[in-house]
Amino acid sequence: MSDVGEQDKRTYFDRALKAADWYVNSQLNQPPHPYQPIWHTDRGRFLYHYFIPGKQYTPGINWTEGRGLFVTCEAYRITGEQKYLDAAELAYRYIAGLQVMDPGYPKIQGAIREQTPQCDWCGALDGAQAASGLLMFEKVSGNADALRRGRAFCDYLLRNFDDELGMPAVAHFWPEEKVVHSGGYGQHAIGQCTAIPCWHLYKRTGDEQYLKPVIWGADFILDCQRDDGAFHNVKDITVVEPAKPNHHEGRGEGDHRYVLYNDDGMIVVVLAAHEATGDAKYLDAAVRYADWIVAQPVEERPFCAFPVRANTVLDVGVVAGKDYSGWVLDSLQRSLLDLQVLGSDDPRAEGGFRGEDEEGEGGIYGGTSLDYVTNRVTCYAAGTLFRLSGRGTGAGFSHFGLDY
Repeated sequence: MSDVGEQDKRTYFDRALKAADWYVNSQLNQPPHPYQPIWHTDRGRFLYHYFIPGKQYTPGINWTEGRGLFVTCEAYRITGEQKYLDAAELAYRYIAGLQVMDPGYPKIQGAIREQTPQCDWCGALDGAQAASGLLMFEKVSGNADALRRGRAFCDYLLRNFDDELGMPAVAHFWPEEKVVHSGGYGQHAIGQCTAIPCWHLYKRTGDEQYLKPVIWGADFILDCQRDDGAFHNVKDITVVEPAKPNHHEGRGEGDHRYVLYNDDGMIVVVLAAHEATGDAKYLDAAVRYADWIVAQPVEERPFCAFPVRANTVLDVGVVAGKDYSGWVLDSLQRSLLDLQVLGSDDPRAEGGFRGEDEEGEGGIYGGTSLDYVTNRVTCYAAGTLFRLSGRGTGAGFSHFGLDY
């Protein structure tokens, strides 16, 4: 990244730490009653989003815990500041409460419940981000239980892997134990991001059995690539209706409505398959994708698209020996830095990044989309800034994990 000077790197690092501080300061820790924090059932939850004008929040779920762990673990790895590790430990403990570890459920043991410990279903794509977060936490803390739990999730994927349908999409354990492969995002390109913790576990242990879903998922993703390098979210767009505009796709006109804007870090799977196999087809596909991204105008919506695409091209550039940083820097101020809340006396807003994409032009508490600080944009943006600073990788949303 030859265009990034040392002063700019320091600025980007400071802004990334501001995002990490948002996770620390907005995490639900103290209960809204006079009892001790241990009585607080939401303790350890990062926020899903925060409505600034009304000071209202939605508590996070499994994937928001995972993303919070990506950022706090990276901040701790670099700075050694205890506050980041403390926040990460609380998040790990909340995920532990979500995870199904009861051997009485032999099919889904290891899956991670979606919202709360009372929830009766487990989305695999979202649970995978929590599992990757567990593995990032083990990396910086040495916590053996976090590794055990990350492995249990990956074992759940392997145990239910289908050679035709791939990884499970959804698991239910009430009123009956059931694993579904075709629901949720199972047969979508972004659904293959479910394999990301398997890659991180392979890098941690060297156990090659965990490469199977990674390579299968990468091949599925490549089958969704267009001739111009972009990716559709499905293999065959003729058999599904285009989505309405949302935080993943549905933008533009015609077939472009099937194109992924926020791909949930999909390039991690593709670059992992390249590293694991040495097959040039994966890197070729990744470069074609990066080349397509930098040829596109940067659009305002969805707000999460720019940072996740920035992270994609920066990581592809490292592996392929290409410098895409100019495209990132050209739009960094408008499409990323300007979204960060700075100078606020509200700890649940300060340092976070704004932009609610799931509810159209506003959010569940009213207002406009830019009235919301969101976990999604904050995690992606922190990853971009850590990369640009030269001191971080993006953690769970990078095939490098926490190490170049």
